[in-house]
Amino acid sequence: MRERFVEYCDGDRIEVDVLEKYHFKEGTINDGYVIEDDNGNHLLRIPSGYTADGLYVRGFWISRYEISIDNKGNPYSIAGKYPCVNIKFPDAMELAKKMDGTVIGNEEYNRIAMWLVQTGAATFEEVFIKGNDDIGNYTNPFILKKTGSNPNWMRNRLDCFWGNAYTWTTEKSELYDHHRIIRGGHGSCFNTGEKHSPIFRTWADPERESPDISFRIVIKDPKD
Repeated sequence: MRERFVEYCDGDRIEVDVLEKYHFKEGTINDGYVIEDDNGNHLLRIPSGYTADGLYVRGFWISRYEISIDNKGNPYSIAGKYPCVNIKFPDAMELAKKMDGTVIGNEEYNRIAMWLVQTGAATFEEVFIKGNDDIGNYTNPFILKKTGSNPNWMRNRLDCFWGNAYTWTTEKSELYDHHRIIRGGHGSCFNTGEKHSPIFRTWADPERESPDISFRIVIKDPKD
């Protein structure tokens, strides 16, 4: 019998099955359930709820860590590895499929941001306005860090939502239709000099191989 837990949104009871091939590892409803497979991959549960714009998002699983790959090209969400960078967006999508998921989208990214505020893991200002050197990798010049390398960079069991590499998303740019939106990242805003907040967004050519763009995967619940 598969493991199951319950989450609530607007008073509705939502029963959630642990994904096939995974088992419960750690965590609570307040700071996020973590599940693990036989390869040591960690996925974190983001519960059903709303974004700051009032959009309802059904709960989903997110890679706890930025995705890394081994020398055989297999993707992992594990601690102690360098995130996979210099990867084109289409290649990131293919790697996500190997984990039965997809690259994170705009709605899921925004839901994570609001969830962190709602649970008190970070302040609204830290998530939506400016970064924080104490909870993210904002090295200058930029130095990519291994996943799970600094406990202070983990909030609600989610590693490196601040700083470290930028993150590919499935969202298309409104200015350049063939470009994709990247989120977060380690840089500073041009006009204020403040560090990028987690919700920072800009665009990049999907065929670009950059040493500071990585990705995370999302696995959505089966449709009812």
